[in-house]
Amino acid sequence: MVSEADKAYEFILKQSIKYNHSKLHRFISSHEKVSLNQNKNQTLSLFLIKTVISQQVSTSAAKTIWNRFEKVLESKKGKKLTKKNIASAGISNQKSGYILGILNNNFIQSTSLDELKEYSLEDLNRMLLAIKGIGPWTLGITRMFYICESDVWLEGDLGIKKASEIFLQELDNDDIRNIYSPYRTFLSLYLWRGLDSF
Repeated sequence: MVSEADKAYEFILKQSIKYNHSKLHRFISSHEKVSLNQNKNQTLSLFLIKTVISQQVSTSAAKTIWNRFEKVLESKKGKKLTKKNIASAGISNQKSGYILGILNNNFIQSTSLDELKEYSLEDLNRMLLAIKGIGPWTLGITRMFYICESDVWLEGDLGIKKASEIFLQELDNDDIRNIYSPYRTFLSLYLWRGLDSF
């Protein structure tokens, strides 16, 4: 059976040839296929918290802070967390407030992955964007890596923007949608990987 990753790979290769995106085609042809790996053991709340922690910090800093936060969670198991507890992991006061809000949000705590997959984009926007600390970028990351949707495009992501300038010349977001939908999540993964090669 052909996987979604295989379908996306072949589709993006075909489109990159058709539209003369030669840099993208050369890069993808010489690298391993990317895939979306769903972690069904991770809760929505922990995924969102991890994403909030990663906002506006380096990957290595986010990893360090996340590891500290996990230790705080473990030490407070069965007890109610406070902003002070959360901040002790090296998290800013503002982000600590966001995280506390996520932990206390009934929708986040009670909604399963299977239920999330049934929601329309409009419903997801309405339910998640109303929560402090969750903006369009965090929602997009959630759709990509938690729900594992195949056609998400992060317009505001600086890495995607920079990689697009290298690999996709001067295409606007509408052009990218028209050419690479329904596999823009996979396109994004290739672009991020491509950026690391420069």
